[in-house]
Amino acid sequence: MLRRGFYRRATPGRFVARLALAFALGTAAVGASELSDRGIGLFMENKPQEAAPVLELAAKEAATDEKVFLYLGIAYQQLGRWDDAIAAFRRGLAASALYRHQFLFNIANSFFAQGKNAFALEYYDQALALRGDYAQAYLNRANAKMRLADYPGASADYSLYLSLEPGSSQASEIRRLLDLLGSKAEAARTAAAEAEARRLAEEQARKALLDEVARSLLEAAEATTNLSAGSGDVQGYESDLSLDD
Repeated sequence: MLRRGFYRRATPGRFVARLALAFALGTAAVGASELSDRGIGLFMENKPQEAAPVLELAAKEAATDEKVFLYLGIAYQQLGRWDDAIAAFRRGLAASALYRHQFLFNIANSFFAQGKNAFALEYYDQALALRGDYAQAYLNRANAKMRLADYPGASADYSLYLSLEPGSSQASEIRRLLDLLGSKAEAARTAAAEAEARRLAEEQARKALLDEVARSLLEAAEATTNLSAGSGDVQGYESDLSLDD
């Protein structure tokens, strides 16, 4: 992200008004390419407040260079106008031939800045589908996954970023984070294994108790049956039965 510079005293509304007046009077017939150059120049001077309205005018011209939409969206990002940034990037994406991955990446960044991490993840995925070596997208996608508590996914993306940018100024911090994530994952695996061992032990204890109760009941039933059969008298008749003729 470019550092913000000092802005000119003229407000954006006055600046755009002066441009509109120049067009109306015909005193400064500015072509589309000149508008683009002017807007990009202001952007490069770290003047997003002034660059944005000029780039917006340039973006309305026919056959606009797709970079205009890219710079316009980034200017809006610098101003914290996230929805406007997303709209500009989407306009550029619709006609983009060279910078599709960058439009997708910046849409993701705008969603991430608003805390819309699931949407950000979707667009980081799309950017990386177009450019598998896009290191910054791996880094930012890892950050989004951290917010979503997808620690294995974040670790994988941080590792991919380091493989592409081993000399990154953030490398030491990322490696420290990976160590912490590794420890966290190991602790989670240990806790899961211990919980599973406890579950199995409790299940075995319950089964043993059920078996013991069932065996006790069976033995009691067998004892009751034997007692009835062995001690009961059989009822008989004192005289033979006879049939009357």
